[in-house]
Amino acid sequence: MRKVLFIAVLVLISGSLAVAQDYPKAELFGGFTYTHLDTEGAKVPADAPAGTSIKNWYPGWEATGQFNFTKMLGVAADISGSYGKPVSVPGVSGLPSARVYNFLFGPVVTFRGERLTPFVHALFGIDHLSLSSSTITGLPGIGSVASATGYSENAFGMEFGGGVDVKLSHHFAYRLGQFDYLYTKHCLAVAGTCTLGVDSAPPAHQNNFRFATGIVIH
Repeated sequence: MRKVLFIAVLVLISGSLAVAQDYPKAELFGGFTYTHLDTEGAKVPADAPAGTSIKNWYPGWEATGQFNFTKMLGVAADISGSYGKPVSVPGVSGLPSARVYNFLFGPVVTFRGERLTPFVHALFGIDHLSLSSSTITGLPGIGSVASATGYSENAFGMEFGGGVDVKLSHHFAYRLGQFDYLYTKHCLAVAGTCTLGVDSAPPAHQNNFRFATGIVIH
């Protein structure tokens, strides 16, 4: 009888451990991002030099730490950065560079399968935008040098989206793709007045989109 009870206890403990270990308690993601930033309808002026363009897509990186309370429910802290020159003008150098950093936090819902792991998340936090100070040379009709000061602004940001991971091994997975809608509320205030927005459109917010891919560590 004692043997039977002992075996039964072992079976229950083993089963409990198996249940407890069928999902990772913590996950780390690191990878490449490509972000489409909302320029709020800005267009190249008609009198701009031929070949002048406004940049919409910015490459960058993303790192996410996730803690899982259950097999399905977790919470994530996400940090990302995107970089590029907002405007390109042929023959003009020293144009300011833009840097955008996101610091977001929120819940994640995961649907774990044998090989594929889809997930969705809703993250909230701060979006930091900055433009570098610069010395611009080659502007037509102005001369060789024009000076510009830097600019930085923090704004509310929130991100809704999700993606799919494919299992590589017990501890590693590959994020096939993560697609997110990123809402921000920048206004580029100058003397207390928002300068974003064109054609009298209210500069209330920006609708940005982001794609990410990379490696997940369990």
